[in-house]
Amino acid sequence: MRRGTVRWFSVFLTVASVSGTLSLASPAATAAARDGLAPVADTYVVTEAPGNVYGTAAKLAASHWNTPWHSQAYLRFSVPAPPAGRSIASARLEMLYQKTEQQASVTELRSVADNSWTESMTYASRPAVGPVVATATLPAPGATAISFDVSATVRAAGTYSFAMTNPTAQSATVVHSREAGDLGPRLIVSYAGPTLCGASFAAETGETYQQALAREDSLFGGLEAVRVFYGGLPQPWPGKLDAGNRPMVISFKASPGAVLAGTHDAAMRTWFAAAPRDQDIYWSFYHEPEDNIRNGEFTAADYRQAWSRLAALAREAANPRLRGTLILMGWTVDPASGRNWREYYPGRAALDVLAWDVYNYDTTAAKGRYLAPATLLDATFAVNRAENLPHGVAELGSHIAAGDDGTGRAAWLADMTGYLERHASVWALYFDLDWPTGDYRLRDPASRTAWSAFCS
Repeated sequence: MRRGTVRWFSVFLTVASVSGTLSLASPAATAAARDGLAPVADTYVVTEAPGNVYGTAAKLAASHWNTPWHSQAYLRFSVPAPPAGRSIASARLEMLYQKTEQQASVTELRSVADNSWTESMTYASRPAVGPVVATATLPAPGATAISFDVSATVRAAGTYSFAMTNPTAQSATVVHSREAGDLGPRLIVSYAGPTLCGASFAAETGETYQQALAREDSLFGGLEAVRVFYGGLPQPWPGKLDAGNRPMVISFKASPGAVLAGTHDAAMRTWFAAAPRDQDIYWSFYHEPEDNIRNGEFTAADYRQAWSRLAALAREAANPRLRGTLILMGWTVDPASGRNWREYYPGRAALDVLAWDVYNYDTTAAKGRYLAPATLLDATFAVNRAENLPHGVAELGSHIAAGDDGTGRAAWLADMTGYLERHASVWALYFDLDWPTGDYRLRDPASRTAWSAFCS
């Protein structure tokens, strides 16, 4: 593979949520090797003991007792520059509970502008705290970890301080400090790397699906990511094919009503639990739901709620390589569509990636034209920036435009992939299929060479 995958520094868990809400880990997950950035300093202070120092304690506490006893914790991290050619895609602060009873229903993480504090500080000498940057809600029974999404704050190299506070009366959030060694807090920083090349494809005459993948690899010099479609629930692993350790973007379908009724809970729990842990799995429930909702097959509300239910099932697996991926039509953010993308959006709590299917419109190709990358992609990137979610293109395609021998499409592919790389899209997957609306396959020499160059 040419440029490697997106690099994700994982701690004991990285769940399928980048929302700033609570993430959970199982005891088995917490036993895994810790990764990520340890704090360079952490401590807590107590309102009722303004001169006491707790910098050497093996715990951090955000308490709110009526006895009275009130405390807040401070953490500071030093974030290095991203690897060459990469940018920070997301960041999450993960901490293991030391005390699990009487937990706060809401725990806040606040910014701290002053980075000069030390572990010898007291309540009297503490720095001022700023606004809330993330919150965590009451965990499920038996939860062992708390997680805050700080992607909107940690966007570049630098020093970052946070204060963990507790607005919930008669409760305490107590976690291990850095003095607890491997049990201590970790800041997990995910770096977006070069855009991966991939494809959607189907078995052609006489082929198995596995042979179809080998054919695509041969055509383009080796795909870096693979798209797999299921018309219903996904097949048990490995499913239609073995992609090795390559990232897979897997779409499946089910009636949102059945999902909400719990009909598929057991099957999906099993599928999520059995998912590989040595490759990235971008799972997507009912990609491109817009026309189905327009046609009355199900409601937008049911679709959003079903997505959230499945995301919760995925989180139970505590698999850092499972990433919930909503896939919408690029057309949906074109004003001419008359649609509002938020109608289909389950919220950041359910998602790790927001991806789009982007095509040079058939009517445009019929006129002998290819639309510019900015025309097709600017609006999608604007949505992803607003939601602070990684961007992907799950389907990219165009017919050969009228009058073109393929060289025009090859130039368009180079422009599109160059734009996606400059904007750090996670992957671009070409729709290499002969579809009822026309043949999108890259079989002319120029187009094939262009996609091969992107992959190589």
